[in-house]
Amino acid sequence: MEEVRTHVGGRIRLYRKAKHFTLTDLAARIHKSKATLSKYETGEITVDIETLFDIAEALGISVFQLIDYAPGTKEEPLPVKDSFFPQDRIYLYFYDGRVKKVVRNLLEIRRGGAAPSATLYYDLASFDRPESCRNLYYGKVEFFDTVSNFLFESQSNHSERVTLTALNPFDRGKEVLGMLSGMSRYPLLPISIKCILSAEPLTEDDAMREELILSQKDLKLIRRLNMFAVEQF
Repeated sequence: MEEVRTHVGGRIRLYRKAKHFTLTDLAARIHKSKATLSKYETGEITVDIETLFDIAEALGISVFQLIDYAPGTKEEPLPVKDSFFPQDRIYLYFYDGRVKKVVRNLLEIRRGGAAPSATLYYDLASFDRPESCRNLYYGKVEFFDTVSNFLFESQSNHSERVTLTALNPFDRGKEVLGMLSGMSRYPLLPISIKCILSAEPLTEDDAMREELILSQKDLKLIRRLNMFAVEQF
């Protein structure tokens, strides 16, 4: 039970920070003391079911986003057609031309239940601290034989949606190119970005940068098809 309490507490803290709420802000909304809420977040005390629903309502999220704990199992990995990668953590990179840098992101997949869910930690300083991401997105993932589709909703602005599409790699241990699409704020317009997804963290060097920047080959494909498309390596 301690692991469950710690997980739920961590999710409360994660979504509270995504909403830019202080402990005092959220405590006032659920009519609890700041000290009690802090103990919820650290897993020191268990959150009762009524309070759990109050917290979810205050944060504007589903209660299932707080209780998505998945205990470790010894089951065999899911077959390829049901799994983008066998791992539950996928490392995602893209190049942002506005700031001239490679942006690192983390996908966390929860496979329990009939409908797998996913969390996107956007723009990380370090993979060791995903909760420090610049933006947090939550949504669902659908696995098919050849493609995996993700649909995310921003946890700070529910009008903002992000989609991610990638062809399933034949070798599940290798990286693959995908397309990340959504709404840019600066400037304000719909965008699509070429990205790399990998089962392991990659070296962020000039070779990665060159792979992520649109090449002449990419531009020729765009002109020929009159649409943004991503070809594999």
